[in-house]
Amino acid sequence: MQITIINVGYGDAILFQSSGGFTALLDGGSALESEFSGDPYRIRAADYLRRENVTKLDAVLISHIHEDHVCGLEPIFEMCSVKQLYVPYPVEPFLQGCELRPAPDAFRSVPLYTNALNAYRRILLRAMKAGTAVTVVGPGDTLRLGPELNAKVLAPKAQNIREYMELVEQAYASAGQESAVTELLTKLDAMSNRTSTLLRFETAKIVFLSAADSCPREWDELPSSLFKDGNVLKLPHHGQIDSISEQFMKDMPLEYVITTASSDRRYNSANAEVYKRLTQWRAPHPPKFLFSDERSYPPYFSQPDGFQAITLEIDSGVITPKFIKTNEKENER
Repeated sequence: MQITIINVGYGDAILFQSSGGFTALLDGGSALESEFSGDPYRIRAADYLRRENVTKLDAVLISHIHEDHVCGLEPIFEMCSVKQLYVPYPVEPFLQGCELRPAPDAFRSVPLYTNALNAYRRILLRAMKAGTAVTVVGPGDTLRLGPELNAKVLAPKAQNIREYMELVEQAYASAGQESAVTELLTKLDAMSNRTSTLLRFETAKIVFLSAADSCPREWDELPSSLFKDGNVLKLPHHGQIDSISEQFMKDMPLEYVITTASSDRRYNSANAEVYKRLTQWRAPHPPKFLFSDERSYPPYFSQPDGFQAITLEIDSGVITPKFIKTNEKENER
């Protein structure tokens, strides 16, 4: 089994590939030109799949609606056949909705959120037209993702989804009323992280916890037993200070902690205090830290040559990280 964290800058795009040919993708990163322009190492998720000759995906999982998780999926649905789509929200309200636009003076994150909401709706419409099976998942669901990979959905809370969907339906019902729609989009943007999935992947004796933007404050109803054997953690919320919890993480037998923040560490992501605390909690055997878009983060990480993805190769319970340069692969072909 291979788990590849694609360097999409600030955002998530995680590819799962089994030895038997099964492929799954969790989120697709951003579609913003500014995220990739002029950077030799960041790569759009669609471009990475194209260079890896991935033309079909057995499963796509969407964690929640934010630009840095959803918008990069649109070109992937255009270029790949997708057998199964897993989503955290009821489908019908989006299919019956419409394109929305906030007011020009909306807070700066609201247009980005709106782009994601509209992209998510278009993805659902495309999936329905293409005959892709769409399944709504929630806490307690177990997904059989091929012969080598299972996933258990731990979050979000059902109440968060209900409250979020009430706002979604109000936003669609208010289409054309700029002020009302903008107010609702602002609330949805602020709430979206609370609807993010927390997934527990299991493969070959390895437990990989991928939290998207589901922060530990949302895990209060979960039994601690679900975290006790976590070997790999993809930090929630891009390693901001709300991404960690001593209650949940101190006793995890963590081998690797992955952060999908941009190298400029915007929004106080990849916060140094996070790695300081994790190191203290796990002393004398702290985890190894991997960053999807860093070349140097002393004393935690150094990969000065740069890379466009990190692949965790899992074999018989042993994890081997490899740093991938797709341009080198192209030169070898």
